[in-house]
Amino acid sequence: MELLLPVTLDEVAAVWLSAEIHSNRFGATVDSMLQRDGLPAALLTNPDLTDERANAARLGLLREYRGFDQADTSLETYIGGLPVRDLDWWRVRITAADVARLHYINWGYWVEVTGGTRLPATFASAKPAEPEEIEVVYFPLRDAFVAGAEVPEIILVDSGPDTRIVILEGHVRATAMAMASADLKERTALLGRSHVVAEQWFY
Repeated sequence: MELLLPVTLDEVAAVWLSAEIHSNRFGATVDSMLQRDGLPAALLTNPDLTDERANAARLGLLREYRGFDQADTSLETYIGGLPVRDLDWWRVRITAADVARLHYINWGYWVEVTGGTRLPATFASAKPAEPEEIEVVYFPLRDAFVAGAEVPEIILVDSGPDTRIVILEGHVRATAMAMASADLKERTALLGRSHVVAEQWFY
């Protein structure tokens, strides 16, 4: 994994929300919050990182429903408790070899479907429990990665060079990348790095 350029916390929030507004699981929540606050969808789909008010609004949204940057350690806000401002954030280049090293968060579902390895490659090679979901959700994403199509960046964390790399956001996309295997085109991702990551329950 190659470090390319440092990124700001504002950009991390923008990338996170631009992915989740299209998520089957979180999209409706994000959309309802935008409507409630009278905020345009473009705040997330076309973020202007030079607009401080927009940056603050995105951080506020992410803090509210993900516990981002606050001491909330409930499951649905698993980012809570991680001192995100203490991490060094980077845009990184990842290859198929890097994807093979990624780990899901240490949560029951991902532990179970990977036989305890928490490796997307293990899930990708296993017989799927829900073949229709694999066909509808994962395979189109896999094909997009193979084609080199534009797909939102995944967000990763580690506790330093050559340590475990854990997926913070983008578990489905990371799985599709693993399914692409050696046919995966090089991608970029965001990485948060700090020794404090190793203290987190999901790491």
